[in-house]
Amino acid sequence: MEYLIIDITEHQVTAARFDISGRSTTLGGAATFLLDSETGLAAVAVKIAGSIKGSPRMVVCLPPALFAQRVVDLPLRDLRKVREILPAHLQGEIALPVEEAVFDALPAAERSYLGLWARRTEVAHAIDVFREAGCEPQIISSAVFAWPFLPGIPHDCAVCNGTALALISGGRLVFVRALDGADTSQQLRATLSALELGGTPLPQRLVVFGEQAELMAVSEGLPLESEQLQLPDEQAIVFRNEGTFQQLAGLYAVARACHAGALPDFRRGDLAWTTGDARLRRKLILTALLAAAAVVLLFVSKGLQLRAARTDIASLNVSIASIYREIFPTRTKAVDELSEIKGEIRKLTGSENSSFVLDVLKQLAEAKGTTINGLFEAELEGRTLRVKGDARSAQSVNEFKTALSGLMTTIELGEIKSRTDGTVSFTLSGTLKEGAK
Repeated sequence: MEYLIIDITEHQVTAARFDISGRSTTLGGAATFLLDSETGLAAVAVKIAGSIKGSPRMVVCLPPALFAQRVVDLPLRDLRKVREILPAHLQGEIALPVEEAVFDALPAAERSYLGLWARRTEVAHAIDVFREAGCEPQIISSAVFAWPFLPGIPHDCAVCNGTALALISGGRLVFVRALDGADTSQQLRATLSALELGGTPLPQRLVVFGEQAELMAVSEGLPLESEQLQLPDEQAIVFRNEGTFQQLAGLYAVARACHAGALPDFRRGDLAWTTGDARLRRKLILTALLAAAAVVLLFVSKGLQLRAARTDIASLNVSIASIYREIFPTRTKAVDELSEIKGEIRKLTGSENSSFVLDVLKQLAEAKGTTINGLFEAELEGRTLRVKGDARSAQSVNEFKTALSGLMTTIELGEIKSRTDGTVSFTLSGTLKEGAK
């Protein structure tokens, strides 16, 4: 996941791009822009928007002085529910009306939370500036809230970068105070002394980092032993040198906190980021339209296939009816031509096989000789053969009967009818001999 972290202070804007995958992090680039009377935040936002490539998750970190904090005790474990009831819980206890503030919270200790809030108009102004520049941020927060994710930070310590002081206990943020930068050492001494007098347990050491780290590390009169945050060996490949690490360590912590889902986000309520939701809705609508088009095309395709199949079946039925009329020209139209044709074929193949029928017909043709004018009907059912034909005379019929004695047994001669020209018509039937061919 790529993150574009933009940290805004009074005099400069620092932007860094991190690519986080699992436990590995790479630095994709960084830039610093100075703020002065000629170059304001809007101009810097335009420059940043023009250099963005791809679609990183954009996080804008406002100065810690714009945020306030208070530890609240709530018998809840669900951070989402804590966010819901925090405005009502703090109503009347803070100077700012709750309807003019945006709230979030961080777990501080057992059933204890660090309630955070900022003025709604200031958060909205930052959103508008970057939205008009063409790079609307998804998250509005402050870098100090991510300091527990600083690389190499102890679980119990005080942390300062010259703009804010934070107390970390058990790896959780329990106190935050912005520093105006006029006299950092004096403000550190006063703040730590006030916390100690108020009964807040102080850690044993103060960790400093940032551009003022070397000066703060040698400050005298601090109630805590101070040390400079060192670049861990495993992060050397990310930052390359100590100077880059001191400058970008806070932004790195923001990226890690955001990736872990532990960074407070003040884009809530009517300030919530909806561009991603709108983009997702557009993608879902496009997906639904494509799916609907695919379903329509599928039904059209199947409809065309069904129509083609029906056309083929109708054409086949017409062909079968035509063949039926050619085979049986004298028959009336049948209810099912295909079934009748199949039945006639079965009749023809009712003997042992079709070659057997052809052999019998061949022997009949050979036996009739020249005295039989013709055989116009032969019917074979099983081994029973019935023949109808024309002959020159009754004597010719008897000779034909005698010639069939090698093919048939029990030959019965039917009625012999004489015609005016002297020829006769006859019928005979008999049973084929076993093994006759």
